[in-house]
Amino acid sequence: MTLITEEILQLGPRDGVVGLLSLATKDTTDLAVICLNAGVLHRVGPHRLHVDLGRRLARRGIPALRIDLSGIGDSRNLGAMSFRRSAVADTQAAMDRLTERLGVSRFVLFGLCSGADNALATASVDPRVGAIAVIDAYSYPTPRSQLRHVARRVKAMDSTKDALSWATRLAVGEARRRVVSLTRPQTKQTKETYRQGREIPPMEVFEQQIAGLLEHDGRMLAIYTGRQGAAYNHRDQLFEWFPHLRGRVDVRYVPEANHTFTELGPRRAMMDEVVAWITSLERR
Repeated sequence: MTLITEEILQLGPRDGVVGLLSLATKDTTDLAVICLNAGVLHRVGPHRLHVDLGRRLARRGIPALRIDLSGIGDSRNLGAMSFRRSAVADTQAAMDRLTERLGVSRFVLFGLCSGADNALATASVDPRVGAIAVIDAYSYPTPRSQLRHVARRVKAMDSTKDALSWATRLAVGEARRRVVSLTRPQTKQTKETYRQGREIPPMEVFEQQIAGLLEHDGRMLAIYTGRQGAAYNHRDQLFEWFPHLRGRVDVRYVPEANHTFTELGPRRAMMDEVVAWITSLERR
């Protein structure tokens, strides 16, 4: 088994951003991976996902850094920038530090949820990012996905009575929303801006971010889990939004997995997929 070591790195303004680097004793690659925070969880990731992934990559000879962005975990809040701009600046500082420490010139960003958002934001503006592997990036319901969602809900019900009861509740809920909209007008853009506390940009912005990555010959692995209702419920839904990206973006849909891959079976399969995909980049 390949021996690995781990060391603390401090980076960014006043060395205020903290990361932990996993690397093999004999690394010869020019590629490094940076694992970005998922929400406000610190650098270990959901259920130690970043720890396990980073060490597996290090055993393959690919160094991996898991960092705490400014204001999260062990890192200080370093300024008055917006969260997104600060996250991009921290990620770029991490790339600078890894180049200084290891001499690497290409980077893969790994992120789940807001980590995926920050990976996209950085990759679209910095050509040093050669690839991103993201879990549950932005998602948008389509007419097809809404029909699939309703059909699956009805199919899962035990009886016609249950289906009618659910349809009634759905209709009542929609009627209430319409009444509220009459007294408190809400535009479609406002509805789409936030979902469960997460900022969701217009679909055009997501498309532009992917285009920014692809323009400098970047690669993207997008993994979507199966707990998003109509927002994502089919392996090809990304291509329902962006048909021109088929063949240019790698997509995996894992319907049996929840958002943070709590269950061990889907988690192992996902990590195998990510490690194999990143390892294949090393040979490019």
